[in-house]
Amino acid sequence: MTSTQPWEAAVAVVQGAQVAVVVGHINPDADALGSALGLAAALRSAGVQACATFDAEPFAVPQSLRWLPHQELLRAPADCPQQPDTVIAVDCAAADRLGRLLALAQAARAFLVIDHHRSNPGFGDVQLIDPTVPAAGVLVAQLLERADLPSSPAIATDLYAAIASDTGGFRFAGTSSDTHRLVAGLLDQGVDPEYVGRQLFAARSLSVARLAARTLGAATVVPEAAGGQGALLGVISQADRAEFGVHYDDVESIITDFAAITATDVAVIAKQDDRGVWRVSMRSRGGTDVGNLCSARGGGGHRQAAGFTAQATTAKAAVTEILDLLTAAPIAP
Repeated sequence: MTSTQPWEAAVAVVQGAQVAVVVGHINPDADALGSALGLAAALRSAGVQACATFDAEPFAVPQSLRWLPHQELLRAPADCPQQPDTVIAVDCAAADRLGRLLALAQAARAFLVIDHHRSNPGFGDVQLIDPTVPAAGVLVAQLLERADLPSSPAIATDLYAAIASDTGGFRFAGTSSDTHRLVAGLLDQGVDPEYVGRQLFAARSLSVARLAARTLGAATVVPEAAGGQGALLGVISQADRAEFGVHYDDVESIITDFAAITATDVAVIAKQDDRGVWRVSMRSRGGTDVGNLCSARGGGGHRQAAGFTAQATTAKAAVTEILDLLTAAPIAP
C-alpha cells in the first residue's frame, strides 16, 4: 500500500457512517460479495445500520456463493435504505458496474470506492484504489483494522474467501508475502481453509463437469491469435446449459479448465446468459494483457483474468467479435 492512498479519508467515512449500504458489482464474484458481506457485518457489529446489495433482476445470489456467511445482511436494491448517509462500493472497476445503485451512491453524503482494478478511472467522493493488491478483500481487511471495526470468524471467512478466490487459491500474479501475512491473520481468527477451499474450488456438480468436458472437446485453437501465441476458444449457449441442466452462475468455473491448457497463451469462453446476452471470460498465461483487451470493449479485469459483454446476438457473431479482438492483440511487455 502506497502512502498516496487516502486511508484517513476512508477511515473517516466508515467511522462516520450511521446508515450504510455496501454495494458489490453486477454479477458478483466471491471477491465482490465476500468483501461486501464482511464489511457490512463489521459495520453492523459497530452499531451501524448496514446492509449489502448488488444490482440484479431478479435479485438472487449466485448458487456457488450462497455458503458465504452473513447472507442475512443482503437486501434487494429496492429493499435497501433509500437515503443512506454512506454508500461503499467494493470491487467495482467502473461506475457502471454498480448498475441502478449508482444513483443511490451519488446521492449519499459519502460515497467510498474500494477497488483493486488497474482500469478503474476513479469515481466516488473517496477513492481507496490500489491495483498492487490482488483482491478488494485485502483492502477491506486492512480498512477494518485501521478503522478499529469489529471482526469475527465469520467476517474473516468472508474476507478470506474474497482473497482466495481472486488470487486463484494464492496462485495468481499479485499474490505477495504481504498477502500471505494478512491471510495468516484471518486464519488466526478462526477461518477453516479446507472448508473455504472446497466451496470455492472443489464443489462442482457432475452436470457442470460433463458440460465442461464437451465444451473443451469442441474448443477451437486459433494459433495466430494473441500475437501468434494462440488462443483456445469455447462456446456455451443457453441450449448447451439447458441440455445439461446447468445454471448460468455455474458456468464461470469452466474457464479454469481452459486456462490449464498449455497449448495457447489465452483461454476464452463465450457464454450466453438467461437473457440471451453473450458474456466473455478471458485468461492469459502472461503473454497477453487481457485486462486491456476487455477494457477496450467496455469490460475490465486484470492482466491475466478479465471479461466483457459482447455486442453480438448469436454464437457465430460472438466468436467473430472475439477473434477480431484477439487477432489484433499485442504481446504484453
